[in-house]
Amino acid sequence: MRLPASIIAFILGLLMAGIGVGLLTVWASDEVPTAQTEEVEDAPLTVISEDLIDPQAERDEFTISAEGEYTIALARTQDIEAWVGDAAHVTIGAVQEGEDDAPSTIETQFTEGETTVPDPSGSDLWVASETTEGDLRYRWSAPDDSGEWSLLIFRDGEEPAPSAVTVELPEEEESLLGTVLIVLGALVILVGIFLLYRALATRRRDRSPETDPGTTRVGGPAAGAATGATAATGATAATGAAAATGAGATDTTTVEDDMNQTEGPHESPHPEAPQHVDPSEEELTGVLGSVSTTESTYDPEALKDEDSAAAGTETARTDSAGGADPVDPDATGIIDPVGPEPTAPEATEDDTEDDTEEGRTWRSRSVATAAAFALALSPAALMADAENPAQDPAEDESAQTEEVEAEEVEAEDGEGAGYSVLLQSQLQGIVDDIAEQTAAADAEFDAEMLSPRVSGNAAQVRELTYRNHEMDEDVTADAIGTEILSAAVTSGTDFPRQAVVITQDAEAEVPQVLVIEQASPRENYELIQAVLMVPGTEFPAIAAEDGGVEPVDPDAEEARFAANHAMERVAVFLNNSEYYFGMSVEENAYIEDLQAYQEELSESAEDLSISYTRPFIGEGSTAMRLPDGSVIAVGSFDSTTQLQPEDGASINLTGVTAELAGTDSTTDDVDIVNRESMILHIPAEDGERVVVLGVHDIVNEVNVLD
Repeated sequence: MRLPASIIAFILGLLMAGIGVGLLTVWASDEVPTAQTEEVEDAPLTVISEDLIDPQAERDEFTISAEGEYTIALARTQDIEAWVGDAAHVTIGAVQEGEDDAPSTIETQFTEGETTVPDPSGSDLWVASETTEGDLRYRWSAPDDSGEWSLLIFRDGEEPAPSAVTVELPEEEESLLGTVLIVLGALVILVGIFLLYRALATRRRDRSPETDPGTTRVGGPAAGAATGATAATGATAATGAAAATGAGATDTTTVEDDMNQTEGPHESPHPEAPQHVDPSEEELTGVLGSVSTTESTYDPEALKDEDSAAAGTETARTDSAGGADPVDPDATGIIDPVGPEPTAPEATEDDTEDDTEEGRTWRSRSVATAAAFALALSPAALMADAENPAQDPAEDESAQTEEVEAEEVEAEDGEGAGYSVLLQSQLQGIVDDIAEQTAAADAEFDAEMLSPRVSGNAAQVRELTYRNHEMDEDVTADAIGTEILSAAVTSGTDFPRQAVVITQDAEAEVPQVLVIEQASPRENYELIQAVLMVPGTEFPAIAAEDGGVEPVDPDAEEARFAANHAMERVAVFLNNSEYYFGMSVEENAYIEDLQAYQEELSESAEDLSISYTRPFIGEGSTAMRLPDGSVIAVGSFDSTTQLQPEDGASINLTGVTAELAGTDSTTDDVDIVNRESMILHIPAEDGERVVVLGVHDIVNEVNVLD
């Protein structure tokens, strides 16, 4: 039966696979199921949320239908919402499955608002942007998993933005059915191959002779009686073998016969020879052997009667009950029939032995296969056993639970820290643009060219530099470096947003500290402070995308000192080296050189009184708290040097100060005012000192007091 079954399996498998291929090719429909956006009013902006994308359904592409040129910008959803603000826009959301036979659609919503907006091109909020024309097939690809991402489609802020989007839906049931039929057909073909192999193996065994020519079989009626008796009592092969030995029967088997005993469920030519007996069967043989030694059990005439098996079994039970060693009905190996006893004459000892051996073999294989499959589906259990094989399963489970809980707590802590509002690529583009803008302005000494990338104190300092350059050619501005060494970018979504960036110019000997700020969503980041770092100082190693940085109130004591308080006290310490706050300031080369110069100048001017003041300019001061709790403070001063000559003495001025004073010498009091920029790193814990990261000053004005 195996050969016809294998042929049928082959034909059935080929038929199923053929139908499956046909469903996917010849009979497949050329139409691809899609969902489209609904018609809405025109708006200057179109927002596509990531709800349109479903990675689990392998839907990460969509088509934008449009005419003419337009731009697609990728950004975080919160940034796009901040830029859109009150402007009219169309929002494209998730796919809505149609009910009954209705087609699926894409959720589309129009929001009223401003009909025109500034051109969104070039905004620092966009992580990436692309200008294209006509229909576009877009593949969704978010930069990372931090926050939600969306797309903004626009033209120039005035013309309507494209809002027609089409997305392909998963395959229909016909396509899925075709794939399933192909897979099932292949499996049925494999079953056919297996059945063919089994059929051929069986035929080879059937062709082999029952007895090898070189084998001598010795036996007589006693052997046959023993076999018959074994069948009648339902004993195992071992019992029959024992009976045959007692009757004087002798049988020799070949190696081929021994191998055939485990090949399949065929009748063994030598049932008397016990093979593959396990310990449990040996115990069973011992019990039945004592039962089968009765004379009535081995009566050859019992084989003539169709019901002799049942009669022999009943006799064996009666004799055993009357013997000295009664057999316990509940003992292993003795089974009382529940229903009528089998009457088929084919139920011989040979079948019993083959069924026992092969059944046990296949059951063992099935159990082993199932166990292997179950273990394959449980890699965590295997890994746990491999790491600690002696560990109790309950303990291992509790350990896994604790580990998961610990990871969850750590993840929650990370979420609380937030994430940077700028990716490294965004920050690099901003710094490059600022450097390019300032370089162009520095080349022309034109302060107007600094806008819109430089503002605040940084713009004032560069404007003073350009003015002083006209008086002294040696006065030049420090170039803005573009190699980012470290950066602390705020994580909050509110505006204004700030960042402190440490950069290095290729021709500069020391790094530079830049402070940039974005005042509103529709404005770009601007440089508000730029100073060279003091040699020997260090800035915390922070990546641009690290979270946990947030702006703080400069007057609030967020670290060891409030930002403005520390700025004011450091300014006094710079004027007076004996000031008590100097104990809380880290020594560096700039402070030592400045204080040494001031003392030397005071000592050398015998007929001149010199004093220093540094009034703090509160406007424009900022502070940011870093992930470790420390604070970066940024501020400016009007550093004033007051010169008061004694009677008859004069003050000689040179260079820029002379040009600004309008004279080379005067006997009147003179105030020289410098614009001074300072950046401090305030520690979070007591015992640590404030570090002056950078200071920059330039002559602002010279006043001669009549």
